[in-house]
Amino acid sequence: MPATWMTAIGAALPYIESVAKLALPVFKQRKSDKEAAETQQRQIEELQTAVTHNAEHVRALAQQLQTTVTALEQAGVQLAAAQQRQQRWALAAFGLGVVALVLALVAVLR
Repeated sequence: MPATWMTAIGAALPYIESVAKLALPVFKQRKSDKEAAETQQRQIEELQTAVTHNAEHVRALAQQLQTTVTALEQAGVQLAAAQQRQQRWALAAFGLGVVALVLALVAVLR
């Protein structure tokens, strides 16, 4: 049993060292109030800049979306008009077909 623990500790040692290197500076010294306030102010400014950039990008995307929706609506109107034209042509062709059938029946029956 002790050999198993020793193997596990031996395998974990390199990781413990890297974690300790990262964690120890946090616990060593606290920043002064002035440094903390400056850091906080800098972070706030960075966040405000990021929010401004995000808002600009969202506005640009909204404009692109509006353009796309307008184009889709226009394409839909054009498609509906084309479909109505096709239906009229199909109805006219059907009517001509019926007339041709009647004329053929009249010619056959005479």
